[in-house]
Amino acid sequence: MERLHAVDALRALALLGILSVNIWYFAFPENLAGGGRSAGLGETGSGGGAGAFAAADQWVAFAATAIFEGKSYVIFSFLFGLAFVLQWSSAHRAGVSEVSRSQRRFAGLVVLGLLHGIFLFVGDILLAYAVLGFALLGLRRISTRAALLLAAGLWTVVALALLGLGALTWWLESAPMLEGAAMTEGAGMSPEAMESSGLIMATEEARAAYTGSLGSYLAFQLEAYALVAPSMLLVQGPIAFAAFLLGLVIGRARMIEQILAGEIATTRLVSVMLPALAVGGGLSVTAAWMVWGGEPGAGGLGAETLSAGLIFLAGPVQATGYVLAVLLILRHRGFSWLVRLLAPAGRMSLSNYLGQSLVLALIFSALGAPLGLGLAGQLSASQVGGVIVGLWLGQLGISHLWLRFFDRGPMEAPLRAWTYAAKPLHVKPTQDHPSA
Repeated sequence: MERLHAVDALRALALLGILSVNIWYFAFPENLAGGGRSAGLGETGSGGGAGAFAAADQWVAFAATAIFEGKSYVIFSFLFGLAFVLQWSSAHRAGVSEVSRSQRRFAGLVVLGLLHGIFLFVGDILLAYAVLGFALLGLRRISTRAALLLAAGLWTVVALALLGLGALTWWLESAPMLEGAAMTEGAGMSPEAMESSGLIMATEEARAAYTGSLGSYLAFQLEAYALVAPSMLLVQGPIAFAAFLLGLVIGRARMIEQILAGEIATTRLVSVMLPALAVGGGLSVTAAWMVWGGEPGAGGLGAETLSAGLIFLAGPVQATGYVLAVLLILRHRGFSWLVRLLAPAGRMSLSNYLGQSLVLALIFSALGAPLGLGLAGQLSASQVGGVIVGLWLGQLGISHLWLRFFDRGPMEAPLRAWTYAAKPLHVKPTQDHPSA
């Protein structure tokens, strides 16, 4: 079966989105210690003071939330479900069981996910993918109608639960009996002083542990991973599984191939794409404004939880618009150069995903000391945005270079070897040595 290079290109763009979301947890590790998404913004780095530069920082964070947060991992999850169908077809053509191959692949992802989560990034998604992959394997023959109903149900339940929790939290925060003044008046400390003291202590402790010795870094990782991993399965997991199911349905119907071949009318695709972008984008912009529209953190936990609920509600809708828009662009002959530019990074998506975490950990933590730079909390949001662009462009270039010499990425090769019991890495023959 011919490889869908446009899908690889789409996967490369999703990598940019994932990087744009994950990097904030490296740059501001207090976000993993309960500080909230706005923790630390505007108080760190050379550009962290008030004024125009601080406003620019907020706009960078606003863009990351509105454009990428809750959307990129949905696209990645959709592509995982789509790849499941392609791998299943490959197993059938080879005359082997898709069950045994899938089980080996998911077992490999469990190991990679645990190592990634503990040592590099506690927000790892690979472990959740592996666990949910076993569930997808059990439902591989689910009907299209049942798959779509289950996906819609999972998405609705998670989004409404977060919206309800956020609304309740916001109401409790605004209730007179729970106002900061009433809660702290007897303690002899103003609400502002208590909030400031708590935030600074949490921030300093998190950054000190993250950028300290290797031992303190690992201790921070283990503690944060124990807190974050369950939420990855219970909150993001259902949305990811809903995207798996959609990818399964789309893959079985071969709709991606039909779109790329021009067999589905552009007007029909646009009639879905534009409302999805409008509705999803409107919800995402509202969610971003709730967190970044004023003073960072001013809305409190209720506003951030409500914002997260809106992000989860918008994610699959906006992601659908993104996917259709990208496929419409990439199927045009005039953009074949863009497919060639992006596809190698998508072919190495596992290596690039793990590579992002390794590079970010080296930049922001003490990992690999004395090589680790320990810049957590030292860069402004605008500077973090520069790291995003530089790292992603670097991965595009490295992916092209790597695939000139090897068939697969450095992490794809051993995972495939484990899954297919094949030779781990095949070096391409060169013109000087055609028999190599």
